[in-house]
Amino acid sequence: MANIFLCSYFAEVASKINEVVNFQGKDIVFIDTAAKFEEVNFYVGEAAEILENFGAKLRHLDVSCAKDSAALVSSQDEPSCEDKILSTISQCDIIYVSGGNTFYLLNELQKSRVWQAIKNAVKAGKIYIGESAGAIAAAPDTKYATLMDENSPNMSDFTGLNLVNFCVVPHFGCEPFTQATCEIMEKFGDSYDLRPMNNAEFISL
Repeated sequence: MANIFLCSYFAEVASKINEVVNFQGKDIVFIDTAAKFEEVNFYVGEAAEILENFGAKLRHLDVSCAKDSAALVSSQDEPSCEDKILSTISQCDIIYVSGGNTFYLLNELQKSRVWQAIKNAVKAGKIYIGESAGAIAAAPDTKYATLMDENSPNMSDFTGLNLVNFCVVPHFGCEPFTQATCEIMEKFGDSYDLRPMNNAEFISL
């Protein structure tokens, strides 16, 4: 069965993905970090509500609290935020990564062990669902997305999670990204394996 699902807008394709995955009773790590500072973030609540209506159990996680492992540990040796996230990922059935700003998400992931934990979990067969920024993050390289998302953390390393060997261009031909997605295809089409998809499409593998 496919364990990687990449989409532009989860609400549009959720029922079709549910036919394959069957969210009923599944434990889902719901990572909405990409939308943390986005003014438009309605899609986060939509996706969470849809998944819960399908009978999934959600654990909302913000990976931006998972700093490097050199962070101070409390005197009582309580598990760190990062340790809690890693534990949750190891126990879940599905990793869901929402839309938002691709580069804020990647920058926060690259700071911590959560980056490798997600890669290991998917490689071991856990399901990964990436919506918009979460779909772009699955690529080997995300530099092309600078035409869609502001590189707010001023990243120079655009390495993605490398869960797939191609690059998704979400919201292709859809407002407000019509011009940006066309520019991506024109500028990067010869150097990247780009897979454009509109808001009603998804890729599974």
